[in-house]
Amino acid sequence: MIELGSCDPDVTDAACAAYVKEVEQITRLPLTQVQPGADRIVTQRLTAGPGLMSVSDVQRGLKAIGFFPGAAIDGICGYRTLSAIRLFQEYVRSVEKRDCVPDGRFGPASQQHLQRWLDKGLRPDWAQTPEYAGWLSLLEQLKAKYQASPNRMLQMVNSHAASDTRAVAQWDFSPEGSPQLVGVRRTEFSGKFDDVFVLLLKGLVFKFQGSTEPGASDNPRGTPFLVQGQHDYHFGWHKKTYLALRPQGKGVLVVRSKNDKRLDEADLASGLEAEPSINVHWGGMGMARDVNSWSEGCQVINGAVYINSNDDLIDCSAFCAVSPSQATDRGTGRTRGAYNVLVDLVTALASDVPGNSVRYTLLTEPDLELAPRLKQELARARDRVVRAAG
Repeated sequence: MIELGSCDPDVTDAACAAYVKEVEQITRLPLTQVQPGADRIVTQRLTAGPGLMSVSDVQRGLKAIGFFPGAAIDGICGYRTLSAIRLFQEYVRSVEKRDCVPDGRFGPASQQHLQRWLDKGLRPDWAQTPEYAGWLSLLEQLKAKYQASPNRMLQMVNSHAASDTRAVAQWDFSPEGSPQLVGVRRTEFSGKFDDVFVLLLKGLVFKFQGSTEPGASDNPRGTPFLVQGQHDYHFGWHKKTYLALRPQGKGVLVVRSKNDKRLDEADLASGLEAEPSINVHWGGMGMARDVNSWSEGCQVINGAVYINSNDDLIDCSAFCAVSPSQATDRGTGRTRGAYNVLVDLVTALASDVPGNSVRYTLLTEPDLELAPRLKQELARARDRVVRAAG
């Protein structure tokens, strides 16, 4: 069984050590400080039985069929290889409707599916729709609008010292660049996971359920709200437990609100601050739970459902963990569900894109007035995921 940390017999100790060092450079944390469990890599030699694929075979196969375009054929099942395996398993499960659990453990069943794809020359059939270009067009329109006439918050962003939040003139929506994640903060706050995040990469559009609002905070300075605009993120560790999107440097800009669940013009009087702990991370499953302690200003992706680029609503509830302990223990058979799909799309499908960054742009509901069709589509997507996760 190939899983995170498996490596081929001919992989040297030096190669394993070099890989660990690379992970630590990207995530900016020694792996010895990561909590033990399913997400901390421990390299171990793979003993492959007769007829079973090696790690290198799997990497080459997934690259050949389009799930791992930037694959380094190094014989180590690291985080990118894990993502490519899970993404392939998820496609077999959700698009082909075959019996396959997207847990990242590659055994005989997954090998049969991969060999079937290789024998038949199959490729993933996710639709590239006009919606992708529509989102990029909207984002460029908003950049032009706020360059010409920034609101008070964006004026403050433009004049702030260096942070991981970009001045409006530096917003970058190049389709050849980093994957784009878009969140839309709704005017009405509910405390539920009822916002929609849109992932744009390689002409594809995926939508995820979650929350752009903070939950609970006991900070005497107030609850942190991520500011409107574009922010630079890279992969790092959330609470030293699992991979999440983290600010690249000093932190993203936030506004603190004394009114907890509301953000208004008066809150801006206290100014902006760079906060390095505002991550994009996993937040459990379903609508039964409130955001509460899942987020102190972070952007949270729920694991229950997502909408793929074919506009299919995909249910992950059969294997999605409810609690952090479920997701950390490999023995539960539970994963982070839809959140893993977002991670895997970025790390595996966009593995040939230079760098390890994601541009996250937080919009507000009024921003969608420039694109009525997208506004209507986003409202439809929200209704679908909320009903499904209910």
